[in-house]
Amino acid sequence: MKYTKKVPETDFNLRDELISKGWKKIKEPSNLMLSILLSLPFRFVNGIIFISIAYPLYPPLKEFLNSNDNFGITLNINYTTLLLYILGIYLFMTIHEFTHGCFIPNFLKSNKTYWGINAFCGFVCTTEKIKKSRYIIISIMPFFLLSIIFPIILSALGLLNNFIVFLCFLNAMGSCVDFLNICIILSQVPNGSYIINNGFETYFKQLPPYEDRLG
Repeated sequence: MKYTKKVPETDFNLRDELISKGWKKIKEPSNLMLSILLSLPFRFVNGIIFISIAYPLYPPLKEFLNSNDNFGITLNINYTTLLLYILGIYLFMTIHEFTHGCFIPNFLKSNKTYWGINAFCGFVCTTEKIKKSRYIIISIMPFFLLSIIFPIILSALGLLNNFIVFLCFLNAMGSCVDFLNICIILSQVPNGSYIINNGFETYFKQLPPYEDRLG
């Protein structure tokens, strides 16, 4: 795994090589902003899923949702606390991205996998050839581990609190683009195919058995 200062852009040489070898480009949003816009329905669904899971785990959430009283928000700004909260959100978003990376095959040894940190969060990306089933696992794991398993474990240990619930909720809603990608892959890529990312472009190909064994 290599360090990079920014998310790699589309490699046009790689694009030409993939097309010449029979890889097919997936129909998908051409940039991140369009992906975020199209993934809004998943944002709401993911939020509802998390609330349904957290509802029995965290009594204050149950009390808040069941309250019929009007409520208001009072902000007592403590700059130290505010800074810690911002850092906590940044760290959790970074953990989200690196969770993707942990499920990339041989991610530590791969010379096609990159990691970095920018103004928004850390990121991991790869041009490794990845099987469809593995690609779906890579996409869904940050939601599953950080917004489902993590709060369940903390609840069992009595460590769940308001801020962690907020972080898990934010992670669930922030996983909307991952779920959009999963739907795109499920609808366009045949089972058993392999997938390669090239910047904001994604390609797939069904490989013969001997190529499959070579990875």
